[in-house]
Amino acid sequence: MGLTILAPILPLIKAGLETSSSAVQQLLTSYLIALAVGQLVWGPLSDRYGRRPVLLIGAVMFSLGGLAVVVTNDVKMLVLVRFIQGFGAAACMAMARAMVNDAFDRDEAARQMSTISMVLSVAPAMSLAFSGWLAETAGWKSTIGVLVVCGLLLLIFGYRVGQETHFNRLQKIDLSSVLSAYRAVLKKPVFNYWTLASGMQVGMFFCLNSILAYQYQRNGYTLSEFGAWFSLTPLCYLLGNTFNRNWFVSRGIERAALVGCTGSLISGVLMLITQSLGFTHALALALPCCLFGFCNGIIVANSTVGAITAAGNHRGTGTGIVGAWQMAAGGIAGALIVGMGGAQNFTIAICSVIAMACVSVMSMLYVYRHRAAADS
Repeated sequence: MGLTILAPILPLIKAGLETSSSAVQQLLTSYLIALAVGQLVWGPLSDRYGRRPVLLIGAVMFSLGGLAVVVTNDVKMLVLVRFIQGFGAAACMAMARAMVNDAFDRDEAARQMSTISMVLSVAPAMSLAFSGWLAETAGWKSTIGVLVVCGLLLLIFGYRVGQETHFNRLQKIDLSSVLSAYRAVLKKPVFNYWTLASGMQVGMFFCLNSILAYQYQRNGYTLSEFGAWFSLTPLCYLLGNTFNRNWFVSRGIERAALVGCTGSLISGVLMLITQSLGFTHALALALPCCLFGFCNGIIVANSTVGAITAAGNHRGTGTGIVGAWQMAAGGIAGALIVGMGGAQNFTIAICSVIAMACVSVMSMLYVYRHRAAADS
């Protein structure tokens, strides 16, 4: 929610702050970079000190960062406090994944991750659908106020009912042990390819999140209408997770992820075709986005669990790397796309997204063939 709630109102923030598209994009990019860097830090710390303390600290930082955004008007300071907010969010996201993998074996963890993703998909869908209306009614900072409330609720419930799941903790943590853990995990090719595919797919969602508002505006739609149409994407993500839990996981998470990556590639190609042909109706973008959301629902849970399981005994560290790459892919790609003129030229933007999809397909082909060879 911390990211998607701003997507429909980027043009409104740009006008309100009287700044450029690149400066406004930094509000998303700084958040994504913080999510990436933060998970690299919080993952190893949780291997030493446990998941619950890290979760609670993250909730505090997320809430305080949101409060700072509400009272700040300078765009450079906004970028800084959004980084703080994202750094706190990184702890919460990383610990959620790590706790699931602590508690279940690989296939059951994939099913449980799909269930959690189904619930989580409601939040971005609602934020996309209503943030445009809320910003137009009460100002764009009212959307950040919603995040502050959510952060405080997370802190309260995490403190009252959250339980520790990691009991086989590292005896010490220092720079040498952290680097050793990272080396051990990154030496595993299967982990790297799972992580690469996962990052590309999550990054594609964040890129679409930041570029489609401009294309909908060019096609004659308001920010509220964009939010409503794009909110179908996370709803289809929910549907994809439902199918993944009940059908795809039992047929192998490698095969499921490969199918999902291929479908997401097709969705990007369809968006390129419809916009190149001049179709301006919202469905020309919304339907391919629905396909993308459905396929993402198949991919993300499986690729995340596949990567973290491949990390072996360093699951906290693996969680950090996976989450960091997911956020970095979105942040770096989003900034590059806008820098290349993607906010003004949709062809540049969607071709970049298609390239990310191709990388994810090739990565999953390696993982699928590796598993097939191991089984044979």
